[in-house]
Amino acid sequence: MDAITLQRRLRAFALLFDYPGEALQAHADEIAAELAGLGTPSRAGASGACAPGGTDALLQHLRDADLLELQAEYVDVFDRGRSTSLNLFEHVHGDARERGQAMVDLLQQYREVGLELSSRELPDYLPVYLEYCSMLEPQAALYGLGEIAPLLVNLAAALERRGSPWLAAAAALCALAGETDWRAAARRAAEAAKAAQSRSPTPGPRDAPSQAQGADWSAAALDAAWAEEPVSFLGACSPQAGAGAVQPVQFHARQPRADQAHASGA
Repeated sequence: MDAITLQRRLRAFALLFDYPGEALQAHADEIAAELAGLGTPSRAGASGACAPGGTDALLQHLRDADLLELQAEYVDVFDRGRSTSLNLFEHVHGDARERGQAMVDLLQQYREVGLELSSRELPDYLPVYLEYCSMLEPQAALYGLGEIAPLLVNLAAALERRGSPWLAAAAALCALAGETDWRAAARRAAEAAKAAQSRSPTPGPRDAPSQAQGADWSAAALDAAWAEEPVSFLGACSPQAGAGAVQPVQFHARQPRADQAHASGA
């Protein structure tokens, strides 16, 4: 994939995950053209990244929906609980004090490539991180996506549980990040969490959500989720080996460096 194509795709994804506005609806056709075929299974019945209908169905929904209703739907999907949060450090640090330093570190990374945020933008917001990646060389950009791939897999799994049309975008972004079978990755993560829980002398509620707790966006689950410690996904809290001259993000147990970029046009 050439640098321009990758840049435009990353910015298209940034738009898809940003709070919807008139610009998103106006540029839906352009976004669809940029993402056409991404993550599509190579054979019928293959276990691929795409959700039913793919990004075309999502974009049709975004294009045709009443804007106020679409904005309410977005808030309901992404602002109810940690599992679908678009703030990446929410999944790694939760409300721990380490999150503040990680934000400072990430802002510094953004400034190094000339990306300045407004006072209202959090640096770990997924669209912001995607915008940042779009400003890097292709190898560094793909490495940066790979750093958050475990979080994207978790997001896709949560959106599938919600039955959200944004699943198509999350699945396609997983494919771009190298997780072409995100469901298999999600199963491995669940198995790893279960194994960790069995080894833990005092497993916490985030180690394995209770079936009795209900859906992770229910009132009871929301209360529990926001009171719990942050969860780690696969290697997301482990030091990553360097790849290339630029290391956009590193999720460490104590001092991770996270992600995101604000949406610009496709």
